[in-house]
Amino acid sequence: MKIALIHQLNKINARFYQLTATEFSKTRSFYWQGWKNLLPFIQPLAKEKTPFKVLDVGCGNGRFGEFLFRQKISKKLIYHGLDNSQELLNFAQQRLEPLKFEKEFMTIDLVESLLHQTLSEEIPYKKYHLTTLFGVLHHIPSQRLRQELVQLLGNSLVSGGFLILTAWRFLNEKRFEKKQIHSSIVQIDPEELEKNDYILDWQQGITAHRYCHYTDEQEMKKLITNSGLKLVQEYVADGKSENLNHYVVLRKT
Repeated sequence: MKIALIHQLNKINARFYQLTATEFSKTRSFYWQGWKNLLPFIQPLAKEKTPFKVLDVGCGNGRFGEFLFRQKISKKLIYHGLDNSQELLNFAQQRLEPLKFEKEFMTIDLVESLLHQTLSEEIPYKKYHLTTLFGVLHHIPSQRLRQELVQLLGNSLVSGGFLILTAWRFLNEKRFEKKQIHSSIVQIDPEELEKNDYILDWQQGITAHRYCHYTDEQEMKKLITNSGLKLVQEYVADGKSENLNHYVVLRKT
């Protein structure tokens, strides 16, 4: 994918969250059902490691940080949440401020940081016990950058640490078919997009568009193989259909 197109798609998504942050956060106040399946992996590691360092990439309104706290994962939880949306980070700070654990929030444009190879320098700690990538992969333009992101986050783990990521399975839901629009509406030549790239309309009161990539099984296998990490488990969960997200649990050996 051309660099200019990567910048353009990233700007579309940045604009999307500027326009929709308030409504987006309101509709995403609940915990994901699939998170409970992660506890058997997270809890033993958290008991071993004090403090327990967590990096939540694309943290949004901070609900996963709250989930960890409510599950009493660790007596000394250190949570770092990063997102490219300052509006969503403001909601995260409001949500987590009353909770008694160490937390820090960072505004980082993942795509720009990947392009400039600065992400590893922008992350506070060089090693984490748990790194999560929930609802983010579909917003990263180009297979190359998605692979680089997974590899980089894998390198940020301590030995025995987990990287847990999800791929949004929006093509499996008929309701998202109606939200697909032709890329020319946002001044993008469809011939320049990669396989399984889509532009989705928000369709909730305001005009807003977002770039989304559907990570199919073939691409996911490649991401896992090239991650340098050990595959521990895969499963699908979330949504009314209970298969809206594809979870992948990876561990650094």
